[in-house]
Amino acid sequence: MTATETGRPALADQPPDAATSTTACPPGSDLVRLSARFGLAFTIAQLTVMVAMVTIVLPHGGSPGSGALDRGRSVLEVQELYRVGNYAFMLAGTLLLGFLGAVAVHLRRVDASGVLAVVAVSSGALLALVWPLGGLLHDVALEAASAGSDLRLLGGWDSVAPYTLALSVLPRTFFVGAIVLGLRRAGTAPWLQRTGWVLLPIGLVGSAVTITAAVFPLLALSTLGYELWVGFLAWHWLRGQR
Repeated sequence: MTATETGRPALADQPPDAATSTTACPPGSDLVRLSARFGLAFTIAQLTVMVAMVTIVLPHGGSPGSGALDRGRSVLEVQELYRVGNYAFMLAGTLLLGFLGAVAVHLRRVDASGVLAVVAVSSGALLALVWPLGGLLHDVALEAASAGSDLRLLGGWDSVAPYTLALSVLPRTFFVGAIVLGLRRAGTAPWLQRTGWVLLPIGLVGSAVTITAAVFPLLALSTLGYELWVGFLAWHWLRGQR
Protein backbone atom coordinates (compact mmCIF):
# COMPACT_ATOMS: atom_id res chain seq x y z
CA MET A 1 0.00 0.00 0.00
CA THR A 2 1.51 3.36 -1.03
CA ALA A 3 1.67 6.55 0.94
CA THR A 4 -0.88 8.11 -1.44
CA GLU A 5 -3.36 5.31 -0.79
CA THR A 6 -3.06 5.64 2.96
CA GLY A 7 -3.46 9.41 2.81
CA ARG A 8 -0.26 9.97 4.82
CA PRO A 9 2.86 11.66 3.42
CA ALA A 10 5.87 9.49 2.80
CA LEU A 11 8.83 9.88 5.17
CA ALA A 12 10.88 11.49 2.42
CA ASP A 13 8.12 14.05 1.80
CA GLN A 14 8.00 15.14 5.44
CA PRO A 15 9.89 18.19 6.69
CA PRO A 16 13.39 17.33 8.02
CA ASP A 17 12.39 17.95 11.64
CA ALA A 18 9.38 15.65 11.40
CA ALA A 19 11.36 12.93 9.66
CA THR A 20 14.15 12.84 12.24
CA SER A 21 12.38 13.75 15.47
CA THR A 22 11.54 10.16 16.33
CA THR A 23 15.10 8.96 15.84
CA ALA A 24 17.11 11.91 17.14
CA CYS A 25 15.49 11.95 20.58
CA PRO A 26 14.61 8.61 22.18
CA PRO A 27 11.28 8.50 24.04
CA GLY A 28 11.62 9.97 27.52
CA SER A 29 14.93 11.70 26.78
CA ASP A 30 13.51 14.98 28.07
CA LEU A 31 12.73 13.31 31.39
CA VAL A 32 16.25 11.86 31.56
CA ARG A 33 17.69 15.32 31.00
CA LEU A 34 15.42 16.74 33.69
CA SER A 35 16.59 14.04 36.08
CA ALA A 36 20.23 14.78 35.24
CA ARG A 37 19.64 18.44 36.07
CA PHE A 38 18.71 17.35 39.57
CA GLY A 39 22.30 16.14 39.89
CA LEU A 40 23.55 19.62 39.12
CA ALA A 41 20.99 21.13 41.50
CA PHE A 42 22.12 18.71 44.23
CA THR A 43 25.75 19.76 43.92
CA ILE A 44 24.98 23.48 43.81
CA ALA A 45 22.54 23.30 46.73
CA GLN A 46 24.83 21.16 48.90
CA LEU A 47 27.83 23.43 48.38
CA THR A 48 25.76 26.56 48.96
CA VAL A 49 24.29 25.27 52.21
CA MET A 50 27.68 24.02 53.36
CA VAL A 51 29.30 27.41 52.85
CA ALA A 52 26.38 29.15 54.58
CA MET A 53 26.58 26.82 57.57
CA VAL A 54 30.35 27.27 57.95
CA THR A 55 30.29 31.05 57.59
CA ILE A 56 26.98 32.02 59.20
CA VAL A 57 25.67 29.33 61.55
CA LEU A 58 28.54 27.33 63.06
CA PRO A 59 30.56 30.34 64.32
CA HIS A 60 27.71 31.02 66.77
CA GLY A 61 27.90 27.51 68.23
CA GLY A 62 30.99 28.08 70.36
CA SER A 63 34.53 26.79 69.85
CA PRO A 64 35.20 23.03 69.79
CA GLY A 65 37.51 23.38 72.77
CA SER A 66 34.84 24.86 75.04
CA GLY A 67 32.82 22.74 77.42
CA ALA A 68 29.62 20.96 76.44
CA LEU A 69 27.55 23.29 78.64
CA ASP A 70 28.96 26.41 76.98
CA ARG A 71 28.43 24.97 73.52
CA GLY A 72 24.89 23.95 74.34
CA ARG A 73 24.05 27.40 75.65
CA SER A 74 25.55 29.06 72.57
CA VAL A 75 23.61 26.80 70.19
CA LEU A 76 20.35 27.35 72.04
CA GLU A 77 20.76 31.13 71.80
CA VAL A 78 20.79 30.90 67.99
CA GLN A 79 18.54 27.88 67.63
CA GLU A 80 16.54 29.50 64.82
CA LEU A 81 19.67 29.75 62.71
CA TYR A 82 20.37 26.08 63.31
CA ARG A 83 16.79 25.10 62.48
CA VAL A 84 16.94 26.97 59.18
CA GLY A 85 20.34 25.46 58.39
CA ASN A 86 19.18 21.94 59.22
CA TYR A 87 16.09 22.35 57.06
CA ALA A 88 18.20 23.64 54.16
CA PHE A 89 20.47 20.61 54.47
CA MET A 90 17.46 18.28 54.37
CA LEU A 91 16.11 19.96 51.24
CA ALA A 92 19.49 19.96 49.51
CA GLY A 93 20.19 16.33 50.36
CA THR A 94 16.90 14.99 49.04
CA LEU A 95 17.52 16.56 45.61
CA LEU A 96 19.62 13.47 44.96
CA LEU A 97 16.41 11.46 44.66
CA GLY A 98 15.54 13.31 41.45
CA PHE A 99 18.92 12.36 39.99
CA LEU A 100 18.36 8.63 40.50
CA GLY A 101 16.12 8.42 37.43
CA ALA A 102 18.99 9.41 35.13
CA VAL A 103 21.31 7.06 37.02
CA ALA A 104 18.97 4.12 36.43
CA VAL A 105 18.52 4.85 32.71
CA HIS A 106 22.23 5.28 31.97
CA LEU A 107 23.23 2.17 33.90
CA ARG A 108 20.58 0.02 32.23
CA ARG A 109 21.98 1.03 28.85
CA VAL A 110 25.30 -0.62 29.69
CA ASP A 111 24.04 -3.45 31.91
CA ALA A 112 21.00 -5.30 30.58
CA SER A 113 20.77 -7.38 33.76
CA GLY A 114 19.85 -4.25 35.73
CA VAL A 115 22.18 -5.17 38.60
CA LEU A 116 24.16 -1.92 38.52
CA ALA A 117 20.98 0.16 38.27
CA VAL A 118 19.36 -1.59 41.23
CA VAL A 119 22.47 -1.21 43.41
CA ALA A 120 22.92 2.46 42.49
CA VAL A 121 19.28 3.45 42.94
CA SER A 122 18.80 1.61 46.25
CA SER A 123 22.05 2.90 47.75
CA GLY A 124 21.34 6.39 46.39
CA ALA A 125 17.94 6.38 48.09
CA LEU A 126 19.57 5.46 51.40
CA LEU A 127 22.22 8.10 50.85
CA ALA A 128 19.57 10.76 50.25
CA LEU A 129 17.99 9.83 53.60
CA VAL A 130 20.90 9.28 55.98
CA TRP A 131 22.72 12.61 55.66
CA PRO A 132 19.57 14.81 55.93
CA LEU A 133 18.52 12.67 58.88
CA GLY A 134 21.35 14.26 60.85
CA GLY A 135 19.66 17.65 60.54
CA LEU A 136 16.36 16.21 61.74
CA LEU A 137 17.98 14.56 64.77
CA HIS A 138 19.68 17.83 65.68
CA ASP A 139 16.29 19.55 65.55
CA VAL A 140 15.02 16.98 68.06
CA ALA A 141 17.90 17.90 70.36
CA LEU A 142 17.08 21.60 69.96
CA GLU A 143 13.44 20.94 70.82
CA ALA A 144 14.42 19.00 73.94
CA ALA A 145 16.79 21.75 75.05
CA SER A 146 14.07 24.37 74.52
CA ALA A 147 11.82 22.32 76.79
CA GLY A 148 14.40 22.44 79.59
CA SER A 149 16.68 19.43 79.14
CA ASP A 150 20.34 19.56 80.16
CA LEU A 151 22.19 21.91 77.79
CA ARG A 152 25.25 19.66 78.02
CA LEU A 153 23.30 17.11 76.00
CA LEU A 154 22.68 19.68 73.29
CA GLY A 155 26.39 20.51 73.25
CA GLY A 156 27.16 16.82 72.84
CA TRP A 157 24.83 16.62 69.84
CA ASP A 158 27.52 18.36 67.79
CA SER A 159 28.66 14.85 66.95
CA VAL A 160 25.45 13.97 65.10
CA ALA A 161 26.64 15.72 61.92
CA PRO A 162 29.96 13.88 61.48
CA TYR A 163 28.45 10.58 62.67
CA THR A 164 25.55 10.61 60.21
CA LEU A 165 27.96 11.77 57.53
CA ALA A 166 30.18 8.80 58.37
CA LEU A 167 27.17 6.48 58.11
CA SER A 168 26.28 7.93 54.71
CA VAL A 169 29.70 6.89 53.40
CA LEU A 170 28.63 3.24 53.45
CA PRO A 171 25.75 3.51 50.94
CA ARG A 172 27.76 6.16 49.10
CA THR A 173 30.45 3.57 48.41
CA PHE A 174 27.95 1.32 46.62
CA PHE A 175 26.38 4.29 44.80
CA VAL A 176 29.64 5.65 43.41
CA GLY A 177 31.05 2.18 42.80
CA ALA A 178 28.08 1.07 40.71
CA ILE A 179 28.19 4.23 38.59
CA VAL A 180 31.95 3.95 38.05
CA LEU A 181 31.51 0.37 36.86
CA GLY A 182 28.79 1.58 34.50
CA LEU A 183 31.08 4.28 33.11
CA ARG A 184 33.79 1.69 32.65
CA ARG A 185 31.47 -0.62 30.72
CA ALA A 186 30.39 2.31 28.56
CA GLY A 187 34.03 3.31 27.98
CA THR A 188 33.31 6.96 28.74
CA ALA A 189 34.56 9.68 31.12
CA PRO A 190 37.84 8.06 32.24
CA TRP A 191 38.54 11.00 34.54
CA LEU A 192 35.24 10.43 36.34
CA GLN A 193 36.15 6.77 36.67
CA ARG A 194 39.55 7.57 38.18
CA THR A 195 38.28 10.20 40.60
CA GLY A 196 35.44 7.89 41.63
CA TRP A 197 37.86 5.11 42.51
CA VAL A 198 40.02 7.57 44.48
CA LEU A 199 37.06 8.86 46.50
CA LEU A 200 36.02 5.40 47.67
CA PRO A 201 38.99 4.51 49.95
CA ILE A 202 39.28 8.09 51.26
CA GLY A 203 35.63 8.03 52.28
CA LEU A 204 35.88 4.60 53.91
CA VAL A 205 38.86 5.67 56.00
CA GLY A 206 37.07 8.89 56.91
CA SER A 207 34.01 6.96 58.07
CA ALA A 208 36.10 5.74 61.00
CA VAL A 209 35.46 9.14 62.60
CA THR A 210 33.11 7.24 64.91
CA ILE A 211 36.28 5.66 66.32
CA THR A 212 38.72 8.56 66.14
CA ALA A 213 38.19 12.22 65.30
CA ALA A 214 41.64 12.33 63.69
CA VAL A 215 40.22 11.08 60.36
CA PHE A 216 37.55 13.78 60.11
CA PRO A 217 39.55 15.78 57.52
CA LEU A 218 39.44 12.74 55.22
CA LEU A 219 35.69 12.43 55.77
CA ALA A 220 35.15 16.09 54.92
CA LEU A 221 37.45 15.91 51.90
CA SER A 222 35.74 12.81 50.49
CA THR A 223 32.30 14.39 50.99
CA LEU A 224 33.28 17.57 49.18
CA GLY A 225 34.81 15.49 46.39
CA TYR A 226 31.71 13.33 46.12
CA GLU A 227 29.36 16.31 45.84
CA LEU A 228 31.50 17.82 43.08
CA TRP A 229 31.74 14.40 41.39
CA VAL A 230 27.96 14.10 41.19
CA GLY A 231 27.75 17.53 39.56
CA PHE A 232 30.40 16.70 36.97
CA LEU A 233 28.72 13.34 36.30
CA ALA A 234 25.38 15.06 35.69
CA TRP A 235 27.06 17.57 33.38
CA HIS A 236 28.78 14.74 31.48
CA TRP A 237 25.46 13.00 30.88
CA LEU A 238 23.73 16.22 29.87
CA ARG A 239 26.43 16.98 27.30
CA GLY A 240 26.20 13.44 25.95
CA GLN A 241 22.49 13.86 25.22
CA ARG A 242 22.85 17.00 23.09
